[in-house]
Amino acid sequence: MLSRASSLWFLALLLVGCKHVPTDKEREGAEIHYELALQAQHAGNVQAAYMELQKSLELNPDYPEAHHVMAILLHLSFNRPEEAIVHYQKALQLRPTFSEAKTNLANVYLSQARYDEAIPLYEQALNDMLYPTPFIAQSNLGWALYKKGDKERALQNIKAAVTINPGFCLGYRNLGTIYEESGELSEACRYLGRYREACPEVADAHLREGACLVKQGKLEEAKQSFTTCEAKATSQNLKDDCHRLLEAL
Repeated sequence: MLSRASSLWFLALLLVGCKHVPTDKEREGAEIHYELALQAQHAGNVQAAYMELQKSLELNPDYPEAHHVMAILLHLSFNRPEEAIVHYQKALQLRPTFSEAKTNLANVYLSQARYDEAIPLYEQALNDMLYPTPFIAQSNLGWALYKKGDKERALQNIKAAVTINPGFCLGYRNLGTIYEESGELSEACRYLGRYREACPEVADAHLREGACLVKQGKLEEAKQSFTTCEAKATSQNLKDDCHRLLEAL
């Protein structure tokens, strides 16, 4: 006869072995709530999106896409990176080839200065020939390498990213930043000019190019940049910064 302890252990094994498998109806319900979450997210209603994802995962806890979008919300909308990491890791456990999840998990690590964890994830995503937005992983890989002190490889990767996508604003901005911080003013202003050309409606592009032009002594061109920046700024703080720099000239 089994002892009480042995019986409890055997029951626990049975319960683990009897994990609930979602029915077809539950899977369909999970997909419906997932689609509703995407619609709410697109409309900017992140609370509604979060609630729909909760319902989706209650119906199907093994839904990698739902874990992925939940992680994006937790990281970018609610600033809860550690919880986001759990959902990204679950998405990758369920779907190991999920390159978007690898890149976005790496983005969390990048924001936490955990470069050694971020870099291999970006590299894995870039090895996926079907990954639809490789320029994002390539650029962020470059930035992680730069923060680790590998400037040359950083520049190679970010330049590759803007070659793949010539309209990639962040890539040009990061190139301008690296060259500016390295004291290479001419190259910095050139890439910040590319930033402004690719993203003319982004006030920050005009602000950064203007600040670089001031350092080059091109004050009239800088005035035009700050004037445009002030006109296009959508936040009051940015508008005030542009106006202050314009007045200083």
